[in-house]
Amino acid sequence: MQYLFENPIPMLMVGAVLLTFWGVLFYTTKSTPAFLALVLTGALVCSLLVLEQIVYTHREQVQISLQSVTDALEANDKERVLSHLAPTADKIRQLVEKLLPKLDIRKANIMGEVEVTLDDEKNPTQATAKFRGFFHAKHQSGMAGGKPVAVEVDLVRVLLKVPQKEDEEIEVARWLIQDFRSDDFEQRASQWMK
Repeated sequence: MQYLFENPIPMLMVGAVLLTFWGVLFYTTKSTPAFLALVLTGALVCSLLVLEQIVYTHREQVQISLQSVTDALEANDKERVLSHLAPTADKIRQLVEKLLPKLDIRKANIMGEVEVTLDDEKNPTQATAKFRGFFHAKHQSGMAGGKPVAVEVDLVRVLLKVPQKEDEEIEVARWLIQDFRSDDFEQRASQWMK
């Protein structure tokens, strides 16, 4: 079922076949049942496509979280980047706090597909995302550079309490970065830290 919410192509293909079938049947017979089946099939396909856009699977939530981090990096917004880190991500937190003020980040993008692996399909608490990323920045010393790099990110699902009205709070699940690995970036970061 998760696959249907992550990829609308099967719904579109089945819907197109059924709409064609009912359309041809209605065109040849001019019968009311064929017309009703055509209308109901169209309504069902449209409803499923709307539902696919509304429902975010855990994999899509991980991808959205990663995209939010890259947007925060491009904006050179240290506080927003730190808000995407898990409370236990001390190594990355130190790296961000030391390195981000020294950099003027020009581009931070995710290139191509993000491969997300969940620890449990039904109720995941951890995820690993693998992708090619592009990071281009200028160091305060004037050294600039960037290139596509392979990145692997470990994320944890954390329940956060968000204040609503006066005395109300709701729990919201967010995917936060626990750790990341990228040999190319870590070599570059060690140069920039000096």
